[in-house]
Amino acid sequence: METTFPATGVPRELPIVGGNLALDFANTVDDPDGTARYDHAGTFPELVAWSVRLEILQPDEATTLLASGMDHPRARSAALKRAHALRSLLIETFSRAAMINSGDLAAGAVLDARWHDLRSYVTDAMSHSELVPNDHKYQLDWPVITRLDSMLWPIALAAVQLLTSPQLARVKKCAGCPWVFLDQSKNLSRRWCAMQDCGTHEKIVRYVARRAARKRA
Repeated sequence: METTFPATGVPRELPIVGGNLALDFANTVDDPDGTARYDHAGTFPELVAWSVRLEILQPDEATTLLASGMDHPRARSAALKRAHALRSLLIETFSRAAMINSGDLAAGAVLDARWHDLRSYVTDAMSHSELVPNDHKYQLDWPVITRLDSMLWPIALAAVQLLTSPQLARVKKCAGCPWVFLDQSKNLSRRWCAMQDCGTHEKIVRYVARRAARKRA
């Protein structure tokens, strides 16, 4: 199990800052390099709860999946393992995209190194989707949610839509942590996953450094 409790034993509510469902799922480990590390998709119930919060699942669908998971522990374990594998793919893929966007990797660097693995999730999502009316167009939806890993379908679709969109050029990695996000600022100036988290921490670090420098002067 990946979950690690923070010192208080109670995790905070996970900030949702990615700006895209696939990026938000990539960011489900809070404080990944710190002492308060907590995996908000570390257990199957937590994965389901996160999916409800992001409106991937409706509460009644979540109840059905949780009950089915209790009755089928092996399938539940397999679904969680599959979710963690998808998350690793998304972290690797979009972290690499962020490095290309920042100039840390050559612009022509190949992003499809893990496409073979990601494609299986996308194919699975498409094979279970239905075309449903939405205003004056149609959209893909999943009206039948019974498989324990069905919450991964819209995540996989969001990933491939981002990879094939001009928005991919706006993917960044936080300057203070490993999280990825879409920079929707007009001048692409966003540096932090959230100013109140990594941004505030960086300001404190700089303030302490300046005070120490003045004392030494």
